[in-house]
Amino acid sequence: MPHTSLHPSIPRPRSNKDKKAAFVLLSICLAALWELGEPADHILRWLVLHLASEQLGLLFKGLCSLAEEMCHVHSRYQGNYWRAVRACLGCPIRCGVLLLLSCYCYTFLPNTAGLPFAWMVALLGLSQALNILLDLQGLAPAVVSTVCEQGNFNVAHGLAWSYYIGYLRLILPGLQARIRTYNQHHNNTARGAGSHKLYILFPLDCGVPDDLSVADPNIRFLHKLPEQSADRAGIKGRVYTNSIYEILENGKPVGTCVLEYATPLQTLFAMSQDSRAGFSREERLEQAKLFCQTLADILADSPESQNCRLIVYLAAEGCGFSLSQEILKHLKQEEKEEVTVGTMGPLGVPEPSTLDEEPQLLISDMDQPLPLRTDAF
Repeated sequence: MPHTSLHPSIPRPRSNKDKKAAFVLLSICLAALWELGEPADHILRWLVLHLASEQLGLLFKGLCSLAEEMCHVHSRYQGNYWRAVRACLGCPIRCGVLLLLSCYCYTFLPNTAGLPFAWMVALLGLSQALNILLDLQGLAPAVVSTVCEQGNFNVAHGLAWSYYIGYLRLILPGLQARIRTYNQHHNNTARGAGSHKLYILFPLDCGVPDDLSVADPNIRFLHKLPEQSADRAGIKGRVYTNSIYEILENGKPVGTCVLEYATPLQTLFAMSQDSRAGFSREERLEQAKLFCQTLADILADSPESQNCRLIVYLAAEGCGFSLSQEILKHLKQEEKEEVTVGTMGPLGVPEPSTLDEEPQLLISDMDQPLPLRTDAF
């Protein structure tokens, strides 16, 4: 499901526009150096020297990080010192090559400043020490967000996978059979074309009341679906249940569907209310959007996705938002997309047909049977 079809405020995955901007910056700088009339070999020498200085400085920073990680080598790296070294310094071959390159640049390239090699190395170490002590090279929030999204380190990522594996993947495959059983005992109550799916409500503000009628009095609880049980994590016969709601308009029922909130949103809301979680309201909104986006991506590649539909909304105060009307809009959209086959409703009880009657023999009035071969004529 495309992210734009969920809700306009759901962010798209970050692309490579930062690299495009870096390419533009590279072009501008090369043009400026060309205008200044500097010789190409002189520019190349300084560029290589500057890059070598930066890499040597990062090596110093990695060594400082290694001093901290050595104190946790048993708890974080299972006593493997080599893993701790690689976690701080990266690939040893890369580090060795960069170190040799730095030594070569400082030793054999012309030293226009006339400073000794040891003095320049000490200056690099001093600058990195100040950067660490004063946190002068702290990562920007956008960079941290990018790293977390690309590495799937967000709270929302774990919640989405837990919600899918621990709940949706268990109930969605048998949902239609449970709705059919319900219809057989309740006179095809859930007979609408859009009534055969689980509609999951996603309020991005994480406001999830336990009673849906509190959110909108035009949403009325009707019945429970037949329960589903499964053995999970040592719990024998764990019960999963879902509820059917009736949607009212002008006091009259106009739709029926299986409806519920995405329960992990309650976790996000509770985290933002607990100071120990260190979770602000802005972070809660960002994680709710990412949770919705991640779950949509998971369901897009899952065969069970045809049995559920996400309803994402952000109910701003004073905008006259109606949750029941939002649900009705999705029900009508689902009915338009649904293809009705024959006289049977999507999940209703089959209506009587001629297949239920006693078979009749159709006897021809011809004296002799016709041959099966067509060339006999």
